[in-house]
Amino acid sequence: MDVLATLRQKPSLNLFPIENRLSPRALEALATDANNRYPYSETPVAVYGDVTGLNDVYEYCVELTKRFYGARHGFVNFLSGLHTMHTVITAVARPGDRVMLLAPEDGGHYATDTICAGYGYEREFLPFDRAAMEIDYAKLAVRVAERPVDLIYLDASSTLRFPDARALRAAAPDALICLDASHLLGLLPVAPQTLVLDGGFDSISGSTHKTLPGPQKGLLVTNSDTMADKVAARIPYTASSSHSANVGALAVTLEELLPHRAAYAQQVIANARALGRELAGRGFDVAGASFGHTDTHQVWVQFPEGNTPHEWGRTLTAAAIRTTTVVLPSNAQPGLRLGTQELTRWGMREQDMSAVAELLARLLLRGESVESVTGDVAELALSFPGVAFAGALEPVTAP
Repeated sequence: MDVLATLRQKPSLNLFPIENRLSPRALEALATDANNRYPYSETPVAVYGDVTGLNDVYEYCVELTKRFYGARHGFVNFLSGLHTMHTVITAVARPGDRVMLLAPEDGGHYATDTICAGYGYEREFLPFDRAAMEIDYAKLAVRVAERPVDLIYLDASSTLRFPDARALRAAAPDALICLDASHLLGLLPVAPQTLVLDGGFDSISGSTHKTLPGPQKGLLVTNSDTMADKVAARIPYTASSSHSANVGALAVTLEELLPHRAAYAQQVIANARALGRELAGRGFDVAGASFGHTDTHQVWVQFPEGNTPHEWGRTLTAAAIRTTTVVLPSNAQPGLRLGTQELTRWGMREQDMSAVAELLARLLLRGESVESVTGDVAELALSFPGVAFAGALEPVTAP
């Protein structure tokens, strides 16, 4: 097997809501010698003697993270969203604590409940309004008043709406509330109802390779000194290596995106709304029509009666269109979960969503053969070879 040939990029149309395109400089960081190195560290009885200055890169990445989200504390030690989740919940909760989270059929991450069960927490699912496709904050307030909760870990993997941090805090004033924003990290600069670290979330964390177009990694921000101390104390037991080259690639991504963070997020959302409109106009059953189909990067297409996730999923994959089929909170049934963050990173705008929707309609609604569509998929993908929102518009200096 030619491993390198297999790993090299091939023309495809990426509608995964869980991936993005790295910039050339971020990719270069991943290929450096730092990929296999540890930063300098000391303990009372040991010294790990790095000579390349990796600690400066770590500190710079943390400073950029704090600046990007307007936070007082930042951590970039985590390898992934799940790695971050394990660190956060074990830092702040103890066996027997009452933890509330989203059910998988309401958009919660598939692993969270099992992880919490393994740590001995008492779990309860957050009340969810399927019509509005968001947490039912009024019902949550009633439940918490009846029986207090120790931790709300909000882990939305499938979401068309931004969570309301102040509404959550009003419903559970004494609970720790941690947002797993893996899907939303790149959109938070234009979500003031969610990016609330004082009077809202005790922490915001998640993976860095979805709407945030960085490497596969995890980060956390908080304004709480107590939360920061607890996370810092836990990290040595969950992250012996933070993968230094990935830290460098994340720093490059944040540095490049920082001047464009609002424009990028606005364009991702505008593209998602345009894709929803275009798909609905061609006859797809697109969720969320009452609020413009989406407020985030995701677009949900509900399957026709009798369709299985495998039928559409395999057809799209065969035509080099990357998608996910998951259970959608709109109807608690499998459907297509699409994302526009990578198309936006390519440089696509609202007017380009028509071509994307047409390819899906040809395959899934009009029954054209994979062979007749694949060439057009490749042509569209190859016409956007670059990386948008990565040029410096203002200087970004190290701390």
